[in-house]
Amino acid sequence: MSRRQFLNSPVDSISMEEAIACVEEFIRSGQPHQIVPINASKLWQMERNPRLSEIVTSASLVIAERAILIGSRILGEPIKDHVGGIMLLKQLLPVANTRGYRMYFLGAKPEIINQMVTKLGSDYPAMQIVGWHHGYLNAEEGVRIISEIRATKPDMLFVAMGTPKQEYWIAEHLQELGVPVCLGVGGSFDVLAGIKKDTPQWIRNMSMEWLYRLVQDPGNLWKRYFITIPWFIYKIFQLRLQRMRLSKQS
Repeated sequence: MSRRQFLNSPVDSISMEEAIACVEEFIRSGQPHQIVPINASKLWQMERNPRLSEIVTSASLVIAERAILIGSRILGEPIKDHVGGIMLLKQLLPVANTRGYRMYFLGAKPEIINQMVTKLGSDYPAMQIVGWHHGYLNAEEGVRIISEIRATKPDMLFVAMGTPKQEYWIAEHLQELGVPVCLGVGGSFDVLAGIKKDTPQWIRNMSMEWLYRLVQDPGNLWKRYFITIPWFIYKIFQLRLQRMRLSKQS
């Protein structure tokens, strides 16, 4: 694994196998770690949000989603693999089931997370799910949930509140929670619950995952994609042209 800079953000060049090994090393250490997936939308937000940028920069592991993989190749500095939040989460489920890792899930609507936990219990009967709660917390519930997480001592905590809320929440409570692995996973609980379909691999291979998600949820995603994707393409080719000019001058 090597940490690089990509459009003013750190990103770790890491394969899925290495990411899983890294997660298990975090668990063995017993110390709290925050893992952050990085994509075009998050880069756009980081450029305008110093607090989010600081959280990503200080994260123990920054994993690349598909857009970052493509952009790094265009710039001639390829990242190893598309790891991503939901992909890493899905790969960790059978590992947790086999190794007996303790899991806590926080986020989404009550009916979604309840359906997801029921489905996970059916799919992975040996998995130790030590707790779960929806993501609509008032101040009193927030304090209670922190105490509950500390008491149940999970090895992994998955927070599905959307960016930047999930990153803020994890960073703010990371040390007091004491959970070895904390990962923000956006809308992943909807997929694990079976409410939304995950992106087929052939669509991922075509780098059209964003379009698949947009078709599934146009009301919430159209603005995000139609702002961040053109911005991301502009930034990549602006940097590529700058490097080409510098190369010609040298």
